[in-house]
Amino acid sequence: MKRPLQPGLLRLFRYFSLIGLVYFSARWVYGDVGVLPSDVIAFQSLNYVIIHGLLFLSLSFPWLEHKLKDKFFPLVLIIYTLAMVAGNWLYLLEPNHGITHFITQSYSLVPILIVPVVFIAWQYDFHIVLIYTLVTNLSDFIITYLILGQFHLETLPLFALPVVRAFAFALVGFVVNHLNEKQQEQKHKLVLANIQLGQYANTLESLATSRERNRIARELHDTLAHTLSGISVNLEALKTMLPDDHPEAVAMLNHSLTAARSGLDGTRRALNDLRAQPLEDLGLELALQSLVENLAEQQGLQADIRITNLSQMLPLNVEQAFYRICQEALENISNHASATQVSFRFQEEDSALSMEIRDNGVGFDPQNQVNATRYGLKGMRERATSIGADLYVLSQPGEGTTIRLIWERFS
Repeated sequence: MKRPLQPGLLRLFRYFSLIGLVYFSARWVYGDVGVLPSDVIAFQSLNYVIIHGLLFLSLSFPWLEHKLKDKFFPLVLIIYTLAMVAGNWLYLLEPNHGITHFITQSYSLVPILIVPVVFIAWQYDFHIVLIYTLVTNLSDFIITYLILGQFHLETLPLFALPVVRAFAFALVGFVVNHLNEKQQEQKHKLVLANIQLGQYANTLESLATSRERNRIARELHDTLAHTLSGISVNLEALKTMLPDDHPEAVAMLNHSLTAARSGLDGTRRALNDLRAQPLEDLGLELALQSLVENLAEQQGLQADIRITNLSQMLPLNVEQAFYRICQEALENISNHASATQVSFRFQEEDSALSMEIRDNGVGFDPQNQVNATRYGLKGMRERATSIGADLYVLSQPGEGTTIRLIWERFS
């Protein structure tokens, strides 16, 4: 499984390479403990010094990482592993090589070889750990056989040593890998919990907003709407009482009456927007269906409506966003599209809620800033962003318009 590189992993690997460089430099200068000094053994230690020196340099300059990107860390691991395994084979060139000296030398490398096990288990799946374990320990198994030349009962414990070491490598890798997976799982749960808390806070905020809207709507209805309605009635009565020989007064009266009626209509529309009564009375599915059916009836459109019921309730802010975006999209169809057909889809699949509104009208260019303002796209995108949804506007002049809103439910 491909994962982003764990933070700090390259820095730790660089520290490890520096420690290995110091360790093998000391072995090269002072000789290997338990191994008779020889040119081959000295060259082998020098080889390990060179390997860790090159490793440290490659991890110290970021230009190589930037050039190779995702391939950098696995490539460094592969080259390092193969270089260490190849270095062990140099022991076969020792004229007086013996199994005791080889085992001593091989197990002196265990602290060095087990560190990459931790890095691999931290970054990759467990099967990568097994591949590394197999490569490093199978090599020692083969070298042991080449030194001894045969299998028999007395040499069996010697052949078991690479197997035991492989088991230890695999066990360490399994533990580290398991702990890392648990950590990632806990991080994922924490992210989901934060999202759910955010949605819960949004729901409470939406509920408070809805109550405040209803309060404001009641105040507007009881004060401004009644006042404008009374003014309109009084102006109508005054108009009937005014003599016909005062044309200027009649014109001013008509203008005032038109302004009062316009203000009353605007107030009523504001009241409807504030209350969002269909959502409260019908629920989201029926409210959306009612919006589309009303548009089709008013405009004489052929409507294809397909709505599936929700698996569970939605947060209030999500319902409001879906309803308002649908309302705005249908207003656009009514005012601008000159369409004859409208298709509406509302469904939930795999915890993803989607709404699609499509018409066969004149279409427009969504990238045009004038069109974005004219068709209310900015407002729709802001509503979608407020609930963490994705809004797609697909349209071209002469090819109709498709509005698609997708919101994913977090379980």
